[in-house]
This record gives sequence, C-alpha cells and structure tokens, in this order.
Amino acid sequence: MYTLCALAIALSLAPAQGTPKIVADPDLREMSTYTLTMDAVNKFARINQGLLALQKQDPKYAEQMKLEKELEVLRKKDEPTEAEDKRKDEITERLAALEAQKDSGLNTGDARNLNEMAAKIEAFPPVMNLLRKEGMSAREYAKFTLAIIQAGLTAGLQKQGLLKTMPEGVNPANVKFMIEHEEELKKLQDSGGMQ
Repeated sequence: MYTLCALAIALSLAPAQGTPKIVADPDLREMSTYTLTMDAVNKFARINQGLLALQKQDPKYAEQMKLEKELEVLRKKDEPTEAEDKRKDEITERLAALEAQKDSGLNTGDARNLNEMAAKIEAFPPVMNLLRKEGMSAREYAKFTLAIIQAGLTAGLQKQGLLKTMPEGVNPANVKFMIEHEEELKKLQDSGGMQ
C-alpha cells in the first residue's frame, strides 16, 4: 500500500501550474473523484477495530506485548544487574524471532495500482469478512485508505501554510472534510479505529 500511496501523494502534491490539467493517470483520476464521508470513516474504523481484535487473539501477539512491556521496565532501570542485561538481550532476540515469524497478513505495500491493492485485500479472508459485514468492497477500502491519507497530508500542509494551491488530483471536498472533522477523526484514531 505504501508504494501506491506514496505515488498518489507525490503525484497529487506536485505543484499545479497554469491552467488545470486533466488527470491522466486512471487511479489518480479515480482518487480525485472519491469523496470521504463519516459513514465510510465509521465503517473503516469498525473494520480496523475488528482486525485489531483478531490480532489480539493471536498468542504470538500476546507474547510480543508481554515481552515489550517487560523490556520497557528493564530499560528504565538506572543501574541494571548483569542478569537484567542478559534478560534484555534474551527479550530482544525473542522479539526479533517473533517478528520474523509473523504471518504477513494483509500486505499491500508492493501494490502498484488500485487493482493490485484491491486484489491483495480480496486475498486476505479476515479483512474480506469484515468488509462484507460493513458492506464495503475491497476497492472502496483501498480508495478510502489512500484518500484519507492524501487529504490528511494536504490539509496538514495547508494548515501550516506550506501549500497555497490545491494539488492536481486531490479532491478539495476531502481536504475540507479532514479539516471539518478533525476532532472526530482524532478520537477515532486514539481509539484504534484509524490505524
């Protein structure tokens, strides 16, 4: 997902010059007409919370969380004992092993376009079960994900005064949506629904 997302963001944030151009890239054109809604935000949040709940049921995830907490406590010690230093090394090794064993799950990072991203989502049953429950297609989930990142970055740059004109391919309604719903979106993010 990150490759496609970076491409969409880079293309959309390229400076607009002269008269507006017709967006030639079909994915970017599709993204520029996709409009964010609170209904879609709430569906996305429920899907992500469902994925988080599934992840928490995984014994390896539980072990990882326990080890990370133990490691955090050990790292805070001002003068750790030799045994505590040894334990930190053991925990670090085990965490690395758990990371290497991780089921890749939903990985859209190498998707080059919306079709590939949607296909990867469709190939991951846990996500598809949650999407069906929410009445959202894999393609809409992909578009929503990219649109909210694109609009969030654009809104952030505008608020900082770093962006004076709307970049080509960005739906201005989505940027306005991000600004108008900033507090609601932050609450959803804090609750784990917008991860």
